[in-house]
Amino acid sequence: MARVTPPYKMPDAARRHREATLAEINDALCAARCSAQLAGLDAEQFVVRELLLTVIQQIDRAATAIRRLA
Repeated sequence: MARVTPPYKMPDAARRHREATLAEINDALCAARCSAQLAGLDAEQFVVRELLLTVIQQIDRAATAIRRLA
């Protein structure tokens, strides 16, 4: 008797969970970046603006690392 493979392969639950987790982390990083940008628009002190720019750079770095995992 010949074996017949199913026409549809069920998605891997662990892979889907990992993808959903990565998407959630990426969304959180994007929200944090937007918040930092908005705070920077209202900041008048040089030090505060520089700290917010550093935060934005680190958020971008983390988001890039997340995209590499996806």
